[in-house]
Formats: sequence, C-alpha cells, structure tokens
Amino acid sequence: MLNIYSEGKARFYASSQQQESAKTPVFYNPVMKLNRDVAVWIIKTLKPKSLCFGMEASGVRAIRVAIEAGAENIIANDIGKDAFEAMQKNIALNHVENQVKATNKDVKELLSEGALYDYVDIDPFGTPVYFAEHAIRALSSNGILAVTATDTSCLCGRFVKACIRKYSSRPLNNEFNKETGIRILVWKMQQIAEKQGKCLIPIFVHSSDHYLRAYLQSVNESNLENMQKQQGFILYCPKCLNRLTSEASFGICCGKPMEYAGPLWLGKLWDEELVKEFDLMPYIQQESRINVPWHFDTHRISKAYGKTSVRHEHILTSLRDKGFKASRTHFKPEGIKTDAEIKNIIALF
Repeated sequence: MLNIYSEGKARFYASSQQQESAKTPVFYNPVMKLNRDVAVWIIKTLKPKSLCFGMEASGVRAIRVAIEAGAENIIANDIGKDAFEAMQKNIALNHVENQVKATNKDVKELLSEGALYDYVDIDPFGTPVYFAEHAIRALSSNGILAVTATDTSCLCGRFVKACIRKYSSRPLNNEFNKETGIRILVWKMQQIAEKQGKCLIPIFVHSSDHYLRAYLQSVNESNLENMQKQQGFILYCPKCLNRLTSEASFGICCGKPMEYAGPLWLGKLWDEELVKEFDLMPYIQQESRINVPWHFDTHRISKAYGKTSVRHEHILTSLRDKGFKASRTHFKPEGIKTDAEIKNIIALF
C-alpha cells in the first residue's frame, strides 16, 4: 500500500512501511530529509546540466531537484519494479515529465551505458563502494559524485575488520570518529577514481543521524600528485589525547605506540567559496576555514585530565585571542575544531 507524503515542494507516493530495508517496495525515509535538502542546495548552487540519481525509490530527491533547483535532464533510476512504477506516478503528479525521466535498471548497468553526467548520486543501503567504480566512470570532466554511507558502525570504528575489508583503511573509535569516517570514505572514492586516471576532491561533507555524506568533484588529473600529498594517517594517543598526521601508521606518545587511522584524506573537506552562503546546518561555514583533520571533545578532555568542564564560548574566545582558529563543529555537540594543540586547550581548563 502506498501513502502520499510531502517534502519540500514535492508530493509523492511511497510505501507505508517505513523501515530501512531494501525489501520495502517504495522506500521513503523522512529522517533523510536533510540529506536531500543539502543535495537540492548544492545542485541549485552549482547548476549541473545532466544528473543521474541511481537508487531513487520514490523519486523524491530527483523530483525536488527538478522543482526547487530548476534542474533538467535528470535520470531517476531504481532497479525495483514497484519503485519504478511509483516514480512514474510521482513524476506525473508533480508535473516534471519534461525534466525527469524514470528508468528501471541495475544502477551499474545504467552507469555503464556510456552517458556522462555532471552529477551522479549514489544513495544505497550500506556502503557506496560497490557502485563507485561505475559512478566515477560516468562522471563528466568536472562532474560531481555524491555518495551516502550508512555503514557508520564500520567507518566510525566499531567494526574495524569490516572497515578494512570494505574501505582498505583502518578507522578509530574515539571522540572524532565521525570525521575520521568521512575522511576514509573520501579517500576510498579517490582511490577508485585514481585507478581510472581521475582526481576527486571533496567540496562538501556532512555527518547526520545514521549516515555520512560526501560530495566530490572531478578535477584535472594534473592535480593527482597534490591530492596524494594530502593523504596519510592520523596518529592518536588515548591517554593524553594528542594527535598527529603522518605518512606512516606508527608513532610513540606517552611511552606507548599510538593508535592510528588510515590511510585517509587529510585535506580540506569543504570548498570555502561554496559554503559561504550555506545555512542549512550550523557551524559548517566556520569549521570549513580550519584545515585540520580532527576536532576535540571538551567532555573527553575533562574526563581524561580530571578537570571541570569549561563553556565552549570561553574556550573559543580564549583560543582566538591567542591567535588560533577555533569553531564549533557539526560533527559533535561537544566538539571544537581548532588548529591549536591539546596542550593549548588543556591550559584553558
């Protein structure tokens, strides 16, 4: 049975059984609204001319992009027959037949047909890794790859072996594990692209609810060497909370080998020009200006050093007064992103 829903400026039919399961005929997850809000904003801002949404279910994302971003030449695909029929119905309901075409194919088959897209969106159950090779091959020279990963339990360090198996990278289950997970996701997409002689650079990421989301833009392959220089490892000491970037996965701190994450992306996660007008989520504008591959957790610092908690605003103001960059972070309510070292922050406690 299909129910009718509204999201943004779209109205659409989707299954009434709202479980995150590939078996749901026409799946719609209202929790992912922010995911789609951001996609609409990015497409409206960057104006890609041809778009492919590979795993659309109800088609709500493609329909919203057509209505709210004014995009045209949109392919909305789903392998499920029920989903395909619902998409056709929803496209007609929203009068976007001239902008959106529904297809009923395996996403890998669709992306292997030879067409190139300025924007390819992969939003699967679990990892996007299995679809990335085909999606990247279908990108135009300056195309944007948008990927969602819902397998946060492995990317964020709960299941280390699963992350190594799927992403060829070791995660860390610590206070900045979501940011580490995003950086592993970005690195993996870059590795797959590099095998095709392509270079992908992240222009926007976010961590929300149960998923990680990354937007990467294809740039000239002459940037490959510079991209590789921004890949490496994060070393972390769970005792003193010190952290370092490194080309290797080994370091010593407090007399013991440091924990490590990687290989992963160590460079910028956001295009500063792109996010200047972004207002859908707090703090991203500010943290985009601070190019360090981690953040600090004030509660974790208090516990590790036996110190009384200090208000975030006091810490931020004090760090800025000392010449450091400092911001709250969207990754964690207790988080502070700063180019200061742990010793500088502890001094404020």
